[in-house]
Amino acid sequence: MAPWQHRPMPGGGVVGQKCETCYGEGRVPTDEGLVLCPDCGGAGQLPHHDTLVEWRLREIERVHGSSGGEAAQDIEWLAFELRRAREALRELLALTDEIAENETRLRMRFLASRTLGLYEIVPVRAGDRQE
Repeated sequence: MAPWQHRPMPGGGVVGQKCETCYGEGRVPTDEGLVLCPDCGGAGQLPHHDTLVEWRLREIERVHGSSGGEAAQDIEWLAFELRRAREALRELLALTDEIAENETRLRMRFLASRTLGLYEIVPVRAGDRQE
């Protein structure tokens, strides 16, 4: 199982962070020789959170969705709903640009960004806070 399959997704990696599987080389050794790293796609750096979520979802669909039967249909439905919900959040985030600057707008943007994993959330230390 690849590390991105069992690593917690939220905050599970920062875009541009060196891949821990291939140590930033982009390739991993196998019995057949060097192959592209399955976690970074050969880039040596972790992709964006959206990409990691999509890769994980496709892997779940491939492994469990191809078996046929009711479970496969449930996985197909769940994957569709997840993609649709993430797209709706992206659209809502874009719509917040049309709203006047206020506390509600900022909260909406933060919630959507956090849910989509668009940015790394770094806690603000008490001494760094601007009022």
